[in-house]
Amino acid sequence: MKWHISNNTTDGILVIKTEGVIDLVAAQTMRSEGLEQIKIHGYLRCLLDHSDAREYTLSTLDIYSIPKQYAALGIPHNFRMALVVPENLREDLLFYETVCRNNGYMVSVFFDQGSALAWLKS
Repeated sequence: MKWHISNNTTDGILVIKTEGVIDLVAAQTMRSEGLEQIKIHGYLRCLLDHSDAREYTLSTLDIYSIPKQYAALGIPHNFRMALVVPENLREDLLFYETVCRNNGYMVSVFFDQGSALAWLKS
């Protein structure tokens, strides 16, 4: 998986754009790089755009453990993350949304960037 991190300092949003296959090792590295930017800029919102992702290799257990990793990294529960995903990843990333929300993290899945940004700015 490849990714590009940019800073929307006007709206206070960390923007991460990915492409390719989402795998566990790359996702962890991307998360660490994103966390650095969150700490530097004090972001409480993130747009994670997976719209160019082809597939993912994370297991159900991998997805289930992600909120525990957020807690270990010190990501606060008032942090909001919007994911933009392609239709073929809908089911599993909606599961991710549910797991995160059940663990107190505000994560929402969208299928277009406009809706995701509107939610983040609300």
